[in-house]
Amino acid sequence: MTGWRLYADAGNTALKWAARAGGCWVAEGRMEIAVSVVAWREVGAVLEMAGLDADECEGVALVCSRPSEAEAAEHALTAATGVPVRLMGRDLHSRLRVAYEDPTELGQDRLAAVEGAAMLVGAPAIVLMLGTCITAQALDAERRLIGGAIAPGLEAQAAGVIAEVPHLREPLLEALALLRAGEMPPEIGRTTVGNLALGLAASLHGTVQALIEPMRSAVGDAPAIASGGDAELAAALQRWWPGGAGVRFDRVEPLLVLEGLRSVDW
Repeated sequence: MTGWRLYADAGNTALKWAARAGGCWVAEGRMEIAVSVVAWREVGAVLEMAGLDADECEGVALVCSRPSEAEAAEHALTAATGVPVRLMGRDLHSRLRVAYEDPTELGQDRLAAVEGAAMLVGAPAIVLMLGTCITAQALDAERRLIGGAIAPGLEAQAAGVIAEVPHLREPLLEALALLRAGEMPPEIGRTTVGNLALGLAASLHGTVQALIEPMRSAVGDAPAIASGGDAELAAALQRWWPGGAGVRFDRVEPLLVLEGLRSVDW
């Protein structure tokens, strides 16, 4: 494939990547990085399987939420493509104004997500990232990131339950797998798995609802755009939830962080 560029997001639990050529995304993938050394070695093989010739790569950009993984990610991506990596926060920089007391506290992946939202839906906007943690960001009409929130996501909650209540490990993992396979929880749980599925679903749904409301109070009636591993599940719960009350996402964009990374790749 001639003239492609690679964009990668090294998150807490996975490496998400996508290649862009001819004005559109042509390939994408995700790899778990629980064992980072093994995962990084797989990058070249995965790109090759996607039909991406390293000799035709014109650029690589990376955003990394865990500074400890940045060096390993850079080495792996450079080894896979032969192209030096441009890292967001070091080589690439957001053009948004940040109203944090200390702007350096804001993660580069969150900045990239808001950059992506600004490019796709404009400003103001509310950005939800649903991964290991759930983050909310509020972008006002002047393209100023005025603040946000961080809450535990399903992965963090599951890890906490397993750590504190080990005998629930197997039913909890089963409940989580059912939800992520698209099975909605029971309206009332009558098994341990059902109880856990409903509890996890209620936590995810309620957290999203509770975070969108203060963001809208801060920036007005702005569109809510969501991304991350559990964004589709949260959107399905919004449609399913008994009573139908509450706010909904205006858009789910799986490649939001990479769209933002692309927007600052100049």
